[in-house]
Amino acid sequence: MSNFSAGAVPGEQDADVTVAGVKIACRFSLPDGDAAGAVLIVPGSLFSDVDGNYPSMNMRPHAYADLARQLRARGFAVLRMAKIGPGTGSQTINAMLAASHVDFQTRVAVAAAGLALLRGRIGARPVIVAGHSEGAVVTSLLAGGATAKTIDGVVSLSGPATPVFDVMREQIAAMAPDLTVFDRTVAAIRAGGPPPAEAARDPATAMLATMPAMGHAYLRSVDRVDPVAALAKVRQPVLIVQGGRDTSVPAEHADLLRAGRGGLPTEMAVFPTLNHFYKNTPPNLPPMQSMMLETESDAAVADAIASWTDRLTTDPRRAD
Repeated sequence: MSNFSAGAVPGEQDADVTVAGVKIACRFSLPDGDAAGAVLIVPGSLFSDVDGNYPSMNMRPHAYADLARQLRARGFAVLRMAKIGPGTGSQTINAMLAASHVDFQTRVAVAAAGLALLRGRIGARPVIVAGHSEGAVVTSLLAGGATAKTIDGVVSLSGPATPVFDVMREQIAAMAPDLTVFDRTVAAIRAGGPPPAEAARDPATAMLATMPAMGHAYLRSVDRVDPVAALAKVRQPVLIVQGGRDTSVPAEHADLLRAGRGGLPTEMAVFPTLNHFYKNTPPNLPPMQSMMLETESDAAVADAIASWTDRLTTDPRRAD
């Protein structure tokens, strides 16, 4: 189910999809003439609105709005989606059905609804799905599933190469020398139990310790997915985009994803000075300050996507 309304920015149109009892905000960026292709942007792990801002965390990188508008300027029709959560514009319609959103696989169903909305509105090819961070894992599962034949290419935007708890461990290791409590906490959550009492007193695990049980269940469902294996099952051409100053998903992850693709059609676009949201970032900027940058995302990423899309063949969906 979807609805449309005029957007606040010229060339943009608001819409929404309802999946498993939750109405999710979406926004189109439409070119003035015929579209050169259609792009779905799938958001990452945190509670983000359609622009890629995080109201509950007071972070406003607006990376999805920047990328959508930059791609629109290059002739693409783009649909970007919010991720359900506080301040994102999502609305619970049926609480019983909404409980299924605790399972990561429901994120794939949400992305599939966005893809259907995009294809119903835009008839242009190629159709590209571009997932950011955790959203890159979603698009891998989407492109390797029942909708595979409707997708012409996949863009992994700063996608992780390891399960989510391993990504978190890597992030925390850069700031905390002792990971003993973190490892105990993760082991308990992976086993389906509560965090140990000491987790609430350790800065590295305090967030996990105060998270509700449904949050732990969601993380367990994400953690079961191997991102490298998921992307290796994608038969469409893949573009891996990575910032060299990404402190959330370091550049080594892109190399692991590329290696996992073997001989499948894959290109990489690495930008040495860009962070997780594709902001030009000074060297050695602390991770939290990097995440808080509100400058415009570098248009070089949109250029790379547009150039790669131009190189896709007329029937790029399978590489057997």
